[in-house]
Amino acid sequence: MKFIVEIILPEVLNQELIDILPSQYTEIGDLMSEGIISSFMLSDNAQKAWLTLDANSVVEVDNILNAFKLYDYVKMEISELSISEVNPPQVPTFSLN
Repeated sequence: MKFIVEIILPEVLNQELIDILPSQYTEIGDLMSEGIISSFMLSDNAQKAWLTLDANSVVEVDNILNAFKLYDYVKMEISELSISEVNPPQVPTFSLN
């Protein structure tokens, strides 16, 4: 099953949270490499983030999120998706002209 998670960050980030963010971003990258997280988006004002992931249940999603270093600093809302369409990456065509 595919889920989307909306992450709402505090309006004012304290230093402890600021210090956590780089390692959290690395962890998200690792989960993307493992195929658990399929996308990650961050709003331009850094107040909200969204990620999509594959899991067998909401409980599994919550277990993944609970391991996040920023879990105690943000609000997270999990929604199961019924439809998730994504364009496959396009490989540019080359011309031998």
